[in-house]
Amino acid sequence: MANFQLDHLNMPARDPEGLARWYAQTFGLKADGHRVRGPGVLIAFQTGKPVKRAPDLHMGFRVPSMQVLNEWADKFGQPIKKGEEFNAIRVFDPEDNCLEIYCKADS
Repeated sequence: MANFQLDHLNMPARDPEGLARWYAQTFGLKADGHRVRGPGVLIAFQTGKPVKRAPDLHMGFRVPSMQVLNEWADKFGQPIKKGEEFNAIRVFDPEDNCLEIYCKADS
């Protein structure tokens, strides 16, 4: 069993501070310069060319229930893709990074 956990994500961005503000406003996190934080979340944006490798590379945000997933789907105007294990929506941030918001199929 692994004795570590993912602590943060560092992503290249054309506008690191602007992207941090977008994540803060969109997801209710706190922007601190080029970083955005919340419970269990730290994403740092560094000046660089966005990765744009969707859907191979994406950030996954797990929500606790279908009710919450439905709320996010409504907010983004996206249909929910249902799967055997997980249900999800995929959206893109202003720099075209792919975000997957998902929950367990039986939640």
